[in-house]
Amino acid sequence: MLKKVLNQSISLKEHISEKEYKEIGELQAHCSLQDKTNLKLELDYRINVVTSYEIGLKNINEFLYYVEEVLVAYLNISSFGANIAEINGMTHPDFRRKGIFKKLFNLAIEECQKRNFNKVLLLSDGKSTSGIEFIKAVNGSYDFSEYRMKWNNKTTWENIKPIGLRKADKLDGKEIGRQNAIFFNDSEACESFPEEEEELNKITYMVELEGKTIGKVKVNFNNSAFIGGFGILPNFRGRGFGKAALTETLRLINKKSINEIELDVECKNNTALNLYKSCGFEQKSVMDYYKYIIS
Repeated sequence: MLKKVLNQSISLKEHISEKEYKEIGELQAHCSLQDKTNLKLELDYRINVVTSYEIGLKNINEFLYYVEEVLVAYLNISSFGANIAEINGMTHPDFRRKGIFKKLFNLAIEECQKRNFNKVLLLSDGKSTSGIEFIKAVNGSYDFSEYRMKWNNKTTWENIKPIGLRKADKLDGKEIGRQNAIFFNDSEACESFPEEEEELNKITYMVELEGKTIGKVKVNFNNSAFIGGFGILPNFRGRGFGKAALTETLRLINKKSINEIELDVECKNNTALNLYKSCGFEQKSVMDYYKYIIS
């Protein structure tokens, strides 16, 4: 009796299409329900109505594996600065332990080599047995953990600090790079280009005190909002300006009729944890990060 050979294919993209967004979302929902875990895929910020095929691939960020034209595995590469790559993904439970995800992973590592990332991080929910087993099998070593926190929509808007938010422009690029170096140990301190970010629904705001820039915050807008890149310069910490800036950020997001707001914070960063909790954020899940050394 002949064994049927299944039609299998791999699709490589810079961004995902609306069709792929739906396919990945369905796979994510199935895996999360089956495994009782969360995935940091950030799909709302990966979609592009213009496909990579139409404009030509610049960087490969999206890796999709199909069996009989059904998506069974997905992996993505994210880079948020400091020349660090984050790799995250999933495989349908019925197609695990068949080498499918390893194929996507090897392609992703090749892409990371081409782009000369200084550091590669592999992500897994702290409760994901299959995710952690895979990372250990490829010799990933534990680095740190982050809480995903979600706003509980109970913040009061009282703000007695004279803090304002100003949308960043191109002239703020060097200052944004300088602050990234301070807040996130980004030794390259690359300039940011706010106009390009806005095309991807990302807006950086400069935190101002009486006309003086004392920090910054970035918001990714979609049907929900994600807060990142937030920091207050050292000379202005410990005086309530961080809470005031975060409160202003929540107020700004809320004016856009967006109530689903999330952010990530390192588990050991008690100062930031206490700040976010004071503004109405609650822990949703834990994401573990593992270092991967490219040989």
